[in-house]
Amino acid sequence: MDYRKLLQKYKQYVIGSILLIVIICSIITFLRISSTSDELPEEELVMTSVSSSQLLETNSQSKQIYVDIKGAVENPGMYEGTANMRVWDAVMLAGGVNEEADTKQVNFSERIADQMVIYVPKHGEEFQKTEQNNGTQTSQNKETNKINLNQASETELQALPGVGQKKAQEIIRYREENGGFKTIEDLKNISGFGEKTFDKLKESITS
Repeated sequence: MDYRKLLQKYKQYVIGSILLIVIICSIITFLRISSTSDELPEEELVMTSVSSSQLLETNSQSKQIYVDIKGAVENPGMYEGTANMRVWDAVMLAGGVNEEADTKQVNFSERIADQMVIYVPKHGEEFQKTEQNNGTQTSQNKETNKINLNQASETELQALPGVGQKKAQEIIRYREENGGFKTIEDLKNISGFGEKTFDKLKESITS
């Protein structure tokens, strides 16, 4: 059999088959690249959302606050702390309690708040918590229990009455786009937070 004559006879078919294979491979490669490109924005969006939440949480924890530590501690005075600290952490800033301290009367696990007065009584002292339970401290405690619109995470915001995941995300989006909430009344600028909804929330939120 003369293969040269056979190849010459079917040369155009062979070339056509090769070109067809090259074109199919090119199309498959193009489709794979396009599919990968379409998925990238969604992944980047997820990464951006996670980074934003982490940044908000970090900013909340690093906020500088001041507490006044009195009573049976080594070095009474005013100290600078952060929002994620407990009473025990603050007392440690003052050198810890001294030998006269009656630690049973102090809740060391309580989270500290700005302008908070921490008093550690001595043994035998009748501690009425006059400094911590005066009008100013009571007001501070109520303020501490409120959800801060500028600092709360998405999960914390969902703890508010009538606020689900979607509304919590809208609150976070608003504060990121507008530089935070100047007053709690700014909440009414968000769709879905009318006057009635705001009235239900105003006692539970702060800015």
